[in-house]
Amino acid sequence: MPKVVAHAVKIIAEAEASGAGASLEVLHALDFIAKGTPDVPLIQAIADGGHYRAVLITTDKSMRTRQHERAAFVETGCIGIVLRQGWNLASMWDRARYSLLWWTAWLETVQDAKPGTLWECPWSQRSKKLRSF
Repeated sequence: MPKVVAHAVKIIAEAEASGAGASLEVLHALDFIAKGTPDVPLIQAIADGGHYRAVLITTDKSMRTRQHERAAFVETGCIGIVLRQGWNLASMWDRARYSLLWWTAWLETVQDAKPGTLWECPWSQRSKKLRSF
């Protein structure tokens, strides 16, 4: 997800959560980790223990099949949402629009997900329940 899209979602999420009592923090990976950081240290940095539910939203579909990366999700309890084909090819504006469209489904998935699980989000205009890998 482009950094500008993540920051826009952050502003919307904070406004939505104000008064709801639920603490929600949305960050882009480059806000706290260097570009090019390998995936396992990235997963570990996201699930640093400072958040109730740490989630990595990524277009890296290989994370679901690389054993050491799957293990990092399980070991840290980080929840992964893998944006499937189409997300990484779309314009920034379309990714922003779809991120907002899918935001509620992502939140619902994370609230009910077991720590360390991975979920897939299709490139679709119809938001629906995410499927686990």
